[in-house]
Amino acid sequence: MRVLAFSHYVDLALELISAGKGLGEVSLIVTSDQEGRIGEIRGADEILLCKELDSGDQEGLVELISGLGSEYDVVLLAGDRRGRELVGQVAHRIGASSAVDVSSLSAEDGKLVIERMTFGGKAVAVEELNLPAVISVQKGKFKPLEEGEPSVREISAPSIDRRIEVLERKEKPKVGVPLDKAEIVVAVGRGFKKKEDLKLAYELAEVLGGVVGATRPLAADLKWMEEEVWIGISGVRIAPKLLIVVGASGQQQFAAGIMDSKVVVAVNTDPKAPIFEQADYGVVMDLYEFLPVLTKKLRELKGG
Repeated sequence: MRVLAFSHYVDLALELISAGKGLGEVSLIVTSDQEGRIGEIRGADEILLCKELDSGDQEGLVELISGLGSEYDVVLLAGDRRGRELVGQVAHRIGASSAVDVSSLSAEDGKLVIERMTFGGKAVAVEELNLPAVISVQKGKFKPLEEGEPSVREISAPSIDRRIEVLERKEKPKVGVPLDKAEIVVAVGRGFKKKEDLKLAYELAEVLGGVVGATRPLAADLKWMEEEVWIGISGVRIAPKLLIVVGASGQQQFAAGIMDSKVVVAVNTDPKAPIFEQADYGVVMDLYEFLPVLTKKLRELKGG
């Protein structure tokens, strides 16, 4: 089985290689801005280096991956927002079956057998996909390989009649550790009455050396926080060593994004809130009373 892989981020591309090697030979697309990291890539059979495109050229990538995809049985893309966008576009172009957020994959009787979460993370669906197939792979499910230096072959970008003109690019400012890589996360929900009150969560995260994440209503609906810190099925899946969920009920959309957390502490005034079903420790108390006391005690323990 032949596998084609691509991710906008080299770290995620390494996971895709590991996922693809269980199926057969893996070719990895590398763009001009990723060329400097070719020396880090292990496990792929071949690197397809396209110096005429960068990873931010979504329109060009759709054309490139679609053009190459017809030569492969499976196209693997990252399970982030940009990867999921590519899945639908590429699958439509080459007439392939598709799936997103796949956590396991294998080849059986000429078909691709996959596993992925369903019903908001309450069950795992096992599905068979006809080939060719285009799928996105859930982050963190495959450990990068440490051996196997690939050969490098340069390829040309396809000529396309562009419908989109990029006038300017501005990188968003990066604040602290990315949410999906943080070891300690304080997740906030609708229990906070005002945006200004979120400082209570930021103060706790600061003393713990962690970062702050949010539920969908705070990030997507109220716009109190950036979408990059939105935890859940449609946002970021996290796996911190310690997760403190404050003022969030723990509905399925959010719960699916925290399933891999090691220790979960929940703070909520409602003792029947669903979040307590996932929590290792539960505090039934008003967050406005609890957080200031907890932060103060932690500062005292640290001598600050």
